[in-house]
Amino acid sequence: MNSCTTPDCRRVTTLYLCTQCIVELDGLLDDTDDLIRLLAGAREGMAVARKPGGGGGGHPGSKPPGNLDAMLLQAWLSQLPARAFGEATDNPKAGDILYMARIWVPQARELVWGPEDEIIDHATNRERVRDIAPPMPTRQLLPWLRTNAKIAITSMDIRDWARRGKLRAVDTEPQPTYHPHEVLSAWHDTRGQK
Repeated sequence: MNSCTTPDCRRVTTLYLCTQCIVELDGLLDDTDDLIRLLAGAREGMAVARKPGGGGGGHPGSKPPGNLDAMLLQAWLSQLPARAFGEATDNPKAGDILYMARIWVPQARELVWGPEDEIIDHATNRERVRDIAPPMPTRQLLPWLRTNAKIAITSMDIRDWARRGKLRAVDTEPQPTYHPHEVLSAWHDTRGQK
């Protein structure tokens, strides 16, 4: 019995990688063929172009350099194995391969496909603001919801929800005020979200 060769993984295994690390490496390796192919296009498509009018150096007709990040990532990803299990059984440096794949594959994914979208848990936001936010007039409520709940609501939305009975004003003088969590509930109800 040995321990996994991945840095900071001390799981006991009979191979060079433990089961969890094999699964993680396989997940990272799944995209490498597509990423290598797509990085070739990124090398050309993201190349630094010369300024209009010929400024920016180089002689007329010279080509701009390719995207260096794409070129390096393409070369590095090409060094990774096709499957994790072969490395786990035969390569005493399999842990180092996983370590590098953890760095290279996410960088390549971001370069090719862009950053991952932030996932917003609106139901948790509703519960959180119930306890921390007092009733507010619309002019304060809209920017507060944009900042704290990551949603954009217009004053017309609030008036419409109040008119349809989905939202009740707490106070009406001098101007209507609304509980933010009730506005969030109305927003979710109109969009069919949970």
